[in-house]
Amino acid sequence: MAITLRNAFIKNFLGKAPDWYKAAIIAFLIINPILFAIDPFVAGWVLVVEFIFTLAMALKCYPLQPGGLLAIEAVAIGMTSPATVKHELVANFEVLLLLIFMVAGIYFMKQLLLFIFTKILLGIRSKVLLSLAFCSMAAFLSAFLDALTVIAVVISVAVGFYGIYHRVASGADFTSSHDINSDDSVRDDLSRDDLENYRAFLRSLLMHAGVGTALGGVMTMVGEPQNLIIAEKAGWYFGEFIIRMLPVTLPVLICGLLTCVLVEKFRLFDYGTELPENVRQILVEFDQAERAKRTNYDVAKLIVQAIIAVWLILALAMHLAAVA
Repeated sequence: MAITLRNAFIKNFLGKAPDWYKAAIIAFLIINPILFAIDPFVAGWVLVVEFIFTLAMALKCYPLQPGGLLAIEAVAIGMTSPATVKHELVANFEVLLLLIFMVAGIYFMKQLLLFIFTKILLGIRSKVLLSLAFCSMAAFLSAFLDALTVIAVVISVAVGFYGIYHRVASGADFTSSHDINSDDSVRDDLSRDDLENYRAFLRSLLMHAGVGTALGGVMTMVGEPQNLIIAEKAGWYFGEFIIRMLPVTLPVLICGLLTCVLVEKFRLFDYGTELPENVRQILVEFDQAERAKRTNYDVAKLIVQAIIAVWLILALAMHLAAVA
């Protein structure tokens, strides 16, 4: 059946992004002029939230396209002027480069990060150690990469593994199409109990990873965009920023990691739920099936992504330290 011209335009809009994401961006573009006419202050903050949304969804759609549409619209409706945009671009050029290349880097290394977090999830049986590993890994990555997209990768891992067990508990196989938002098809009470415990298990890991991105992001001048602004105004470079902030960031990091251990060890605030053994077995079987399907082409991509990741981190750190 031939596709109509109208549907072709819709299909090409933002490439392979999900339809709901395309609808959300279109809704933003429609709502912004209306809000700006009613209250420019509110419209400005809404635009900021929309930009953050495009960054958070970087794994679903490359954020420069929808972000660029929002920026063009802001100029078109008079929210800002081209001269102001140019001034801010020049003043915050380093921050913009950081965001562009960090988000692009995360997008490029998505498979590698999924692979790493998958191995951590299945390789560590102790919930305390697993939580500490998720928090520490998220902190390390966020010290050099964009925190929003790091947590987006962790969410992708969690949702993916949740869907695997939900399919099996519903009588489906690993690859079948399935609605994970409904438990109606879950077969028995034992599977439902495991599913509830699995949800609590994944929620706690997501919270630890989220805290980890905050702990790591404040430690270096490239961990958060605002750190670059602080470093520029204070005249600090990479090494000096770490040293000067260490009296604050190191105790906070230690306290954050200790909190992670304590809430899991003493099962505080609904933390401490273990991964059900039935669920673990299914996840291990899925990982083995995926490993069996992995070709040399896939392995080569992982190796290249790992080399690029190490090179980018070391090059960034050495360059900024040399400037100091």
